[in-house]
Amino acid sequence: MYDEIIYGPEDAVPLAFNNHEAIMIEAITCNYKVKKVYIDNGSAIDVLYYKTFKELQLEDKQLVPVRTPLIGFAGPPVRPKRMITLMVTVGASLKCRTVPVNFTVVKKPSSYNMILRRPTLNALLAVRSTLHLSMKFPIPAGVAEMLGDPEVARACYIATLKGKEKLVAQTTCLEPWEPEEKRERLETDEGLIELPVRARTT
Repeated sequence: MYDEIIYGPEDAVPLAFNNHEAIMIEAITCNYKVKKVYIDNGSAIDVLYYKTFKELQLEDKQLVPVRTPLIGFAGPPVRPKRMITLMVTVGASLKCRTVPVNFTVVKKPSSYNMILRRPTLNALLAVRSTLHLSMKFPIPAGVAEMLGDPEVARACYIATLKGKEKLVAQTTCLEPWEPEEKRERLETDEGLIELPVRARTT
């Protein structure tokens, strides 16, 4: 059984513009920290944009065909590039969860890098609060929380309104990432000194 997930008076409300910003977080996949990840429970399709797909060092041959167009984007229906399943980690350090996500890859300019929707939120057992710009989900040690970045959300929203998705999409959105325990091991190894071993004679 997991701990109960609630929002109460002890949960801070960020000083966002009218507190109506979208929840924008960071996620980890393919050994990269991906920024500008939009949390949206309004659809059943998780989206990875093609530019981000290429920056993750993925190849087109890893994609599987998709025949159903996406409805709900601005303008006519969008034909997805294809689909790919990636392991996505949400959270930090020991307070995180990793789940497989079936992404529909879309070759279309966007202010976002990926969109996590109902399938992933359900897999995480996540509860979100737009008032707190927060998403909480259970972990073995209790409850983890991811806080949205209102400034990033606002910038992406304004760029979308002004039709500058292409300009925003050109900004750096990925950072190389490696597990914390691996970094600690590397730092420890740097302090070791190799000593010669003499053969024992009898």
